[in-house]
Amino acid sequence: MASIVSIVDESRSAKLGRALIFFVWLALASALGWSETVWRDEVRALSLALQGDNFADMLRQMQGEGHPAIWYILLRAAHALVGSPVVLKVVALTIAAAAACLLVFRLKLPLSIMLLSLFGSFSVFEYAAMSRNYGISMLMVFVIVLTWQKGVRNGIWSGLLFALLANTNVHSVVLVGGFLAYWFFDLVLARPRSPLREYRGFATAAVLAAVGVVLCFLTVYPTFNDTGQNDLSGENFALLALRALALASSHFLSFYPDSILGLMVADPSAFRIFAALMSVLIYGSLLGLANRPAAMIAAALVLLGLSLLFTLVYPGGYRHQALWLVFMIAMTALTRHIQGDGAGVSGAAAAGRIVKFGRLCFTILLALQVMSAAVKVNRTFVAEIPFSRSKDVGAFMQSRPDLKDAIIMADPDYLVEALPYYVSNRTYLLREDRFGAIVRYTRNARLSLSLADILQSARRLRESEKVPVVILLSQRLDQITAPVSLRESYVWRLSLTPEDISAFQSATELIKRFGPAAGSDETYDAYVLK
Repeated sequence: MASIVSIVDESRSAKLGRALIFFVWLALASALGWSETVWRDEVRALSLALQGDNFADMLRQMQGEGHPAIWYILLRAAHALVGSPVVLKVVALTIAAAAACLLVFRLKLPLSIMLLSLFGSFSVFEYAAMSRNYGISMLMVFVIVLTWQKGVRNGIWSGLLFALLANTNVHSVVLVGGFLAYWFFDLVLARPRSPLREYRGFATAAVLAAVGVVLCFLTVYPTFNDTGQNDLSGENFALLALRALALASSHFLSFYPDSILGLMVADPSAFRIFAALMSVLIYGSLLGLANRPAAMIAAALVLLGLSLLFTLVYPGGYRHQALWLVFMIAMTALTRHIQGDGAGVSGAAAAGRIVKFGRLCFTILLALQVMSAAVKVNRTFVAEIPFSRSKDVGAFMQSRPDLKDAIIMADPDYLVEALPYYVSNRTYLLREDRFGAIVRYTRNARLSLSLADILQSARRLRESEKVPVVILLSQRLDQITAPVSLRESYVWRLSLTPEDISAFQSATELIKRFGPAAGSDETYDAYVLK
């Protein structure tokens, strides 16, 4: 009886401990989310979601944007209920909290992996405090793992989950392929041989997943952001693909904290050392799944798939790269579950030095993400340097009654995209010569601008609209003493000369210089046309 009571008490203590861990995460993620200033990519999604008179109209107008529809549908539905842009943060945090809840209470993971995953930069900041669509991917991945842990590897149910995952973002299509690869090799390598009905379930899931992938493709392509893709003109496609496969780890250097990344940029020898170390950590992490070959193959395929995507389509940022970590967590949970249920002698024999080394590599990799999260916590609560100065711009505009109806333009154009979250002023897109809050990265625009062009557009607007014109510039004009041609965005150019700068400064008044931003380029010098 004493033994039974002890087990019960231990179970209760474990549950209380997990609850405490979850609420610590929730408090931290909430504090980061509400303290963090939204930036353009976050608000751009909300602006897109609010287009049109209804859901169908919104979906038609966002076609070709570059992301599938689920995130926009959730934002529009939430906004219809609340009627406030605050839904951007609420929806993102709710989704992240659901994923964190599964991670803490339901996934079968070692305590160290669970803790490091929960408090890593991707989990507590990038997919929670930042209001983007990638947190949905983490939630969907964990839901798939949970259903499989329960033995519900049903063709229709799993296929529907795959289809949903494929429509969270384009990069998650690769994760869908990884789950299908795991399922397939798990069947093929099983001993004794899997029954035919298991293959039928896999085929059903694959068909439904393919439908989801096609739907994602039809939503995303053809894209109107035609400058946002990698320019492969003059490149050998085969060589690019081989390089992506041979040097996959080079696409995941953002797993390092900012301090190490800064050192790598400043010192070529440090770059080589840390790049080699990252290769060891990433490829070594795969060895942690060597006791379950199907999981190791699937994780390797996702790694290579994302590398090819980053090389051939669009360069990957941390939010994209971290999806591989999420998939590795999923494979770790599935592997642990299978072992715990008796994977057999072969599974026990495989858990030797190689597997232990792999687990150590993955633990170090996750620990680096916790270090990155600590940097973001320090930046937010100690240094108090925001990710964007868009909130400060909003507060400044509202403090100036004379600018209540002012038109805001900016260079680069995308600096205005975050402003609708904070102010209701109309925004004008210089390169497309139109009013709007959503920049189209298209070649059918003014790819080259000069400061004289900006001044001319501002004067034309003031004459036609009869309201003040505020110009936001990312460049500090008083620091430029010679003619320069600056690259902005993907293919935009801005030309600055001392003569144009002098003429611009004579025709405008510098009304506010905003401080530095950490993690984005959204800081501004604000001018008003005299």
